[in-house]
Amino acid sequence: MPSPPPAPAAFVISRVMRPGHEEAYGSWVDRVIAAAHVDGGFMSAVRLDQAGGLHHLVLHFDERRRLERWSEGATYIALASEADAFSVGLDQNDSGSVMGFDLPSEVAAKKWKTALVTWLGVVPTLLIVSSVVAWALPDVPRVLQQIVSSVLLTSALTWLILPKVRGWSRFWMMQNEQGDLRKEPG
Repeated sequence: MPSPPPAPAAFVISRVMRPGHEEAYGSWVDRVIAAAHVDGGFMSAVRLDQAGGLHHLVLHFDERRRLERWSEGATYIALASEADAFSVGLDQNDSGSVMGFDLPSEVAAKKWKTALVTWLGVVPTLLIVSSVVAWALPDVPRVLQQIVSSVLLTSALTWLILPKVRGWSRFWMMQNEQGDLRKEPG
């Protein structure tokens, strides 16, 4: 009886960009896909881009052996090293008719890093907002000043401050102790 055909395999490359290097990812992905095309067994690629500089590239191969040969080859190793200059990454692979991957997200950041980044956004904003409200509404009771301050603080943090602070710090927040991209909640 003939042996069954090899199971398809997938290689997932997840990357979070260093601040200011988001555009480097696009040309890098094109070169990764072109390099996979050269190697036998490449079937397709799916690009999944999340807001905030977190990206995933799924490469499909006809079998695990060809995927491993490509991902462990000099071309991909050089491309991955190049990407380390503008991002931090995580590579995963699986094979079979059903495959599963744990994709990194901001939820995986260490809680102390998230708290520190949030605090760095809150403190200066709080000082400015409370000072401006106290100056603009000096005759208003303190409790009403605090209510106005809290509305302004929450709005500024939600729409202006924290998106910027987290964008600048995401690269650092999502790294594990080895400098790789975290996928487990911290």
